[in-house]
Amino acid sequence: MGKIRSQKIKRTAKELVAKYHQHLSVDFDHNKVLVAKLTNVQSKRMRNRIAGYVTRIMVQIKDGKVQVIEKLAVGGTTN
Repeated sequence: MGKIRSQKIKRTAKELVAKYHQHLSVDFDHNKVLVAKLTNVQSKRMRNRIAGYVTRIMVQIKDGKVQVIEKLAVGGTTN
């Protein structure tokens, strides 16, 4: 079993993908640089975890497992 990501990491990554999906890719190193520029995360560990989750989401989008990017954002769905 893998490690569980915190809600803060998931929420931040989903917001970044919803807003900046056209700039992100399936390359972790590229996403790591963008996460550092787009957020104010101070720790390297937190930055890398967010970049890793962003990369995972982008791979899922590429594979067709996620169709609606806007629903990834916290406020993206309305009932």
